[in-house]
Amino acid sequence: MRWDATTEKVLVNEAFHGLLGPSKRGTEINLSELMTPQDIARLLEKLDPKRPPMAHDHGTFLCRLIGSDEQILWLETTVCESSAKEGISCRYATFKDVTDRLTKELFFENFADSLPGIVFSYTVYPDSSHYFSYISIKTKEFFGIENREFLANPDLAFDIIEPEDLPFVRESLAESKRTMTHWKAEYRTTVKGKTRWFEGTAIPKLQPNGSVTWNGITIAIDDRKNLELELKEVASKDYLTGVFNRRYLSEFLRDQSERFDRYQERSSVILIDIDNFKAINDEHGHDFGDLVLRQFSDLVSKNVRKVDTFGRMGGEEFLIILPNTGVQSALEVGKKILRKTRSKLQTIDGIDVALTFSAGISEFSAVQSSANKVLKHADQLLYEAKSEGRNGIKTDG
Repeated sequence: MRWDATTEKVLVNEAFHGLLGPSKRGTEINLSELMTPQDIARLLEKLDPKRPPMAHDHGTFLCRLIGSDEQILWLETTVCESSAKEGISCRYATFKDVTDRLTKELFFENFADSLPGIVFSYTVYPDSSHYFSYISIKTKEFFGIENREFLANPDLAFDIIEPEDLPFVRESLAESKRTMTHWKAEYRTTVKGKTRWFEGTAIPKLQPNGSVTWNGITIAIDDRKNLELELKEVASKDYLTGVFNRRYLSEFLRDQSERFDRYQERSSVILIDIDNFKAINDEHGHDFGDLVLRQFSDLVSKNVRKVDTFGRMGGEEFLIILPNTGVQSALEVGKKILRKTRSKLQTIDGIDVALTFSAGISEFSAVQSSANKVLKHADQLLYEAKSEGRNGIKTDG
């Protein structure tokens, strides 16, 4: 298409007539019947030779055309300027029918926006520069941030990740890039003081220029993580007393053993056994014995330090794990709890019960660095406390 300066008419070639269909071919072109007023004004403004000289490539824009069967076509339109002849330059427009492409893109965007997650296409170049070529509008719902902000600043996607989780996300992406395998990561984000859980998953593709593009989706997993935490809480707690159970204590004790091996970090344990508990059960019944265990658990829970971990190993036996604590400091904690326990009669279900306990305290050391050895030694010391008359605490010292 070009503008005829003499007749001030728009001239088109056979290919343009082809876009109009057989019913309109050969007829005089009347743009007002083929395009919207806005598109006509934009096109003629750029074709007008009276405008100041322009660069060879005047840029590309989209316009709509009523084609065959009155279907709306989307045309990618480029206006250019040819060399001047006798001081007169000629401007012309080329058109490319991109209706099919735009229809597919629109379908994809609508489909992506309907999904319960953020659809994205993310690329990293060999020089580590990166960008999002696409990210769906769900970013507003998930993060409170418009998707255009991520398109303008891809670093924003990493800035909102919790600092504790960010190294894992970066390392997992690097591993996916190195091995060209599926990327998947769970992480937390904090935006405007609100923390949420997300899971990102994507398939990498190596591009000819050496860059890697991940096409994937990010979904919110708050409900799943909350359920996992609830299940973990249930699995880690003693059903009767509500304190940590043997399984959790054993895992935590192994962690402390690993920390000692790696950092030589001192930790101690206090193994406790309620004195004469069988007699309490025999005299008052097992239901009453359960009440005693619950009240004792409450008492100890209120008197251990915040850094300590307390739980029930089974029966009337309990364990306190004290991180960064030597035997003497652990002994002070144990004595405090023992004083609280025996300072007065425990009134349980209207019955007064005199409670005491025996305990053994052991510490991680080069000689006993494993969890089993530390616990076994504490049990031996507990047995000595029982043998010496109960109502006392034995240590290594």
